Amino acid sequence: MNSLERVTTAIRREEPDRVPVFEFMIDPRVIDGILPGGTYADLVEAMDIDVVVTPTASRMYTLEPIGEREGRTVYRTEWGEERVDTGQMVTIPYRHPIASHADWERYQVPEAERPGRLDALAELVARFKGQRAIGCHLHDSFNYPSYLLGMDGLFIGLRTAPGWMKEIIQACNAHCIRMVELAVAAGADFILFGDDVGGKSGPMMSPKDYREFFLPGLEAVARAAHEGGALVVKHTDGNVTKLLDMFIEAGIDAFHPSDPSAGMDIVEVKQRYGDRLALCGGIDTGEPLCHWEVPEIVAEVRRRIQALAPGGGWLIASSNTIHASVRPENYHAMVTATRTYGCYGNLGRPISAELERSIGKIPLRR
Repeated sequence: MNSLERVTTAIRREEPDRVPVFEFMIDPRVIDGILPGGTYADLVEAMDIDVVVTPTASRMYTLEPIGEREGRTVYRTEWGEERVDTGQMVTIPYRHPIASHADWERYQVPEAERPGRLDALAELVARFKGQRAIGCHLHDSFNYPSYLLGMDGLFIGLRTAPGWMKEIIQACNAHCIRMVELAVAAGADFILFGDDVGGKSGPMMSPKDYREFFLPGLEAVARAAHEGGALVVKHTDGNVTKLLDMFIEAGIDAFHPSDPSAGMDIVEVKQRYGDRLALCGGIDTGEPLCHWEVPEIVAEVRRRIQALAPGGGWLIASSNTIHASVRPENYHAMVTATRTYGCYGNLGRPISAELERSIGKIPLRR
């Protein structure tokens, strides 16, 4: 199988030739630590990673520097948020454009058709179409309303002004649906919806509120993706065990990542939901990928392969993203160990002594 076939087979909950390697984001510093001077796409090719994923389409070319706050650059996005640079790939919002219904009446949701919005997707399609699974990172029903109102404003509004909260959510949903249509038409094989709706102790809202306010939007974008022939991967951090049945009801094909830092156990999730849902995840992006030694990572990969690979429906990935604190040699070891020990019919045993010797050995050559 090539990577596209491998990923598609796994997401359809069947056994591919080997465990596919999935990753949501890889920090440029980790990329440079493994492949000096290389791009994200170069790393995918050099390491034979099965999936490529675009940055969020809403943040391509749209971060405008407007000043500083406590020594860090402040940006304004096209949605009107002000966000502070963290030194990581994701900036942190601290000011939001809508504080009242009057603000909302004056607000204009950004155009989905804005030229250049899908340029990064076009580059990946030109390089990898038909060979690797190409994902477009978009939003479903939660993030944009929270960007406009802030989480405090949104959650208070659900109680005090549910009518115009639904207006905001529905307007954002319309943007998201159109983005899905455009991304699928441009060649995306799957859409990754990246809205975080979980915290350490559970969902950020009650399941009742999720069903009323946010589930319809997830259903709508999943339906738009499927109608265009694309698969759907739903990402959220936190413990969202109470929402998984609703995610399945909405029509998602795969779930990422079963957050261990919030008490989710991906093995238990597969045992309970594996007949209805493919899973991406399994390697903790905290202590293991940041601090363990390479042999410990290799042992963890083999342990996860033995627990999660049988029957298919699993794509190995970190439990969040490959952020700047991940040791490059550990990520290299994770990927290479999966290719070494993750072949179906030979799970947990090496298929190549040469490949086994290369585990954790970086940098690579372009």
